[in-house]
Amino acid sequence: MWVCLLQAQRVQAKPRKPPVVQLSPSEKLTEQGLQALAERDFSRAYAALSESFRLTPSAEGLLHLGRLAQAEQRTLEAHDLLRRYLLDPARKPDEAMAQLAQGFTAGTLPPAGRVTLLADPGALLSVDERIVGVLPLPSPLLLSPGDHRLAIEYPSKRLSGQVTVAAGRQFEVRFDRSTGTLLVSLLPAILTVSDLATTLPDVQSDLATVIEQSVRSVEQSVLPVEQALLSAPHLRDCISKANCQQLLAQKVDVEYILHASLRRGEKGDGQLLKLTVRHRDIADPAAAIETKCPRCSPAEVVNLLGRTLPSLLTGALKRKSSTLSVTTQPVSAEVLSGKTRLGMTPLRRQLWADPVQLTVRAPGYRPVHTEVTLPPSQTLTLDLSLEPVAQTVVRTEKPKTPIHRRVWLWVGVGVASAAITTGLVLGLVPQSHDKVGWLP
Repeated sequence: MWVCLLQAQRVQAKPRKPPVVQLSPSEKLTEQGLQALAERDFSRAYAALSESFRLTPSAEGLLHLGRLAQAEQRTLEAHDLLRRYLLDPARKPDEAMAQLAQGFTAGTLPPAGRVTLLADPGALLSVDERIVGVLPLPSPLLLSPGDHRLAIEYPSKRLSGQVTVAAGRQFEVRFDRSTGTLLVSLLPAILTVSDLATTLPDVQSDLATVIEQSVRSVEQSVLPVEQALLSAPHLRDCISKANCQQLLAQKVDVEYILHASLRRGEKGDGQLLKLTVRHRDIADPAAAIETKCPRCSPAEVVNLLGRTLPSLLTGALKRKSSTLSVTTQPVSAEVLSGKTRLGMTPLRRQLWADPVQLTVRAPGYRPVHTEVTLPPSQTLTLDLSLEPVAQTVVRTEKPKTPIHRRVWLWVGVGVASAAITTGLVLGLVPQSHDKVGWLP
């Protein structure tokens, strides 16, 4: 009996083989894709990883597709995929992979536009026939400047369309599942020119976040100056000047410019944060503020910017503009607002809808001084006739010559004429007849 019991215990103590783990089709494809990636067979890796994501969309699937894009040197695509992997609240904890993704996305972002996609959730999204995610996306899609074909797939329907992306701009793409149409809208933007990141490099990311949040609070998107200069690189050397910033805003078709700078006070009393908002077509700022910040740390500058900027932008964008049209007789008269030269007539300029002091002047005419109030969102037309300045004509008469002097003058002229005539005749008559053959 004891022998049987011992034998039974020995049988129970025998180690068992671990159960065979059955991988799902998606997991098998992921393993195949990662193996192909390790072998640098990128075509086979994409085929396996994209099919795996199609079967089971996940944050980890974005991570693998992002690593593949990074290996293929598709930098912007890798940045977009890894950024959305980090933003996915459902991703599995993996500190090593998270650090890898964070390190890559902390690098310089290539020129890109942002695309927000609006469609029914659950659709699989692809760009230029490459899978990039599933709707809704946690953040706008990053796309390189140029034409792209977007497609979303439902179990029973596929919708596609083309969008043209500009660097630094934000677009909204709406798919209508019932009609199968695609609607693309370009969102308004503010051109941001800032030297704060250069002055405070340690808080560069925080400064960018505050500026972006403030701009979004007034329903605008951020167009960084570096992205805008791709369309007009010849303006790079003058971009610190207001008129140059306005030229760039006109070139990239945005209405407003935000200029932020930090400099030391004149008497060494800390730093001055200067914020200016301009319209691309109006010389005077829409709004401006200069705030002292004694003994400011970089973090305090970020807080000051966050407290100041939203209200400044709100006030600037609410300000109404007007159009001034001036014609004159004569034409080409100079028009000034205070000491600011607006141009020559016929003139058409956009100004803020405020009272303005105008001076219209032309050489030889009396200047016209007038105060007008420009109506909001309307055109004020002035047709002026300038009054000539009365001119004083001064006549200068030469003194008359006495009559006896005039007589002797004419006598002298007659004598001189006779002498000249006699000389001419004598010059024509030969002095000797011997040498003239035609005389008898």
